[in-house]
Amino acid sequence: METEFLAIAMLGILALGVFSGFPVALVLTATGFLAFVGAVWMGVTDFNHLGLIYLRVRGILTNEGVQFTTVPLLIFLGLVLNASGISSTLFRTLGQALRWLPGHYAIATLLIGLILAPAAGVIGASVVTVALVAYAPMLRAGYSASVAGSAVAASGALGVVFPPAVLLFFVANVFQLRISLMYSALVIPVLILVFFFSVYFAVTLRGRIDISLSDDAKPTLRDVVSSIMAIAVIAAIPLSIMGGIATLSEAAGVGVFGALLVMVVRGRMTFDRLNKTIVQAASMTSMVFFIVVGASIFSLSFNLLEGGQLLLAWINGFDLGRWATLGMLLGVILVLGFVFDWIEILLVFLPIFLPLFAQLDFSDHVGSEYFSQVWLAGLIALALQTSFLTPPFGYALFFAKMAAPPSVNLADIYRGAGPLVVIEVALIALLVWRPELITWLPQLVLSRSNSPLIN
Repeated sequence: METEFLAIAMLGILALGVFSGFPVALVLTATGFLAFVGAVWMGVTDFNHLGLIYLRVRGILTNEGVQFTTVPLLIFLGLVLNASGISSTLFRTLGQALRWLPGHYAIATLLIGLILAPAAGVIGASVVTVALVAYAPMLRAGYSASVAGSAVAASGALGVVFPPAVLLFFVANVFQLRISLMYSALVIPVLILVFFFSVYFAVTLRGRIDISLSDDAKPTLRDVVSSIMAIAVIAAIPLSIMGGIATLSEAAGVGVFGALLVMVVRGRMTFDRLNKTIVQAASMTSMVFFIVVGASIFSLSFNLLEGGQLLLAWINGFDLGRWATLGMLLGVILVLGFVFDWIEILLVFLPIFLPLFAQLDFSDHVGSEYFSQVWLAGLIALALQTSFLTPPFGYALFFAKMAAPPSVNLADIYRGAGPLVVIEVALIALLVWRPELITWLPQLVLSRSNSPLIN
């Protein structure tokens, strides 16, 4: 009974620590160590096993199968592209190309998120990357604050789950899936989501006249070349991995080189700008790995106290069927996304729920046991992405407000985000009903590639 109380107390302390504003990595580490001391005091373990923490952290960071070396490369890639100023060029180029569509600036904003935001690494960087480019032009073109705010938030959230998004790397790690299959699993669902969002903006903004922008000039040859290069850099990473041409680390390294070339072509390669980008990438990478270490310490102590078994027994006590259990777990992930960033959810909470997902046998619905895991991983990634847009606590909404001009308030963004959340939930329901929308492309990738490089 004492161990159960301490396991529940760990979750309470974690929630209080996050709400207090302390860095999540410090909260995770401190809570894990305190719980370990509590476990020693209760006789569950002893201080001779303190080395388990070192072995666990070292095992995670040196696991060659996980390829953590790719994380800093992907983060650096996104920051280099952002420093190159390609975002504003893409916005103007796409705005020109789509000017025949109602709401073409909002749709161009979505496409920017799809092209550039995946490499930004985290939801905040993704939203801010888009916001700095798209907010002012949309407002000058006569868009309402709610439309502009929701388009920026949705665009940043799209990038978080579209290859080569860092989030998908961690989802694949938790479910122990090949990264090539995880990348391919989200391509069709995210493209469907972009289509649904675009139709929504085109329908709701039909009949209104977009005010022409003074800087909406015809793209120059340099603009076109650099835009094509940037799109090729981002697209080459998942395509080379899914095709078995390169490993994840190799693809990310070549992508970084391509991003640096984009910066050179655009004439923005200076020592000062490159130095700031490297420092920013190092800072973001340190934050990510500090959370990885803290989460490993927290989960070790939580497992020593049999917290996972406690939650498992509690949920099994409801005697739910597999579909109700799946719905409840996706709902819990949505709620957790209100409070925690995706990396804490994937590294701390999802491993706790993993035994529950293992009990859910959907092989008859999906077609095979392995691809049912791919399907579940895809649903979880989309549930996390939906939570970023859900009022009142969606992360993407807050970052969209932080980067917004003073004329845009949070209530405007909430109003614009509501219909988009409904669309996202409808998409998840569609994917639950038709799992082949997630599994078809991974099955194709697996059947077409015999290369040992496929990850």
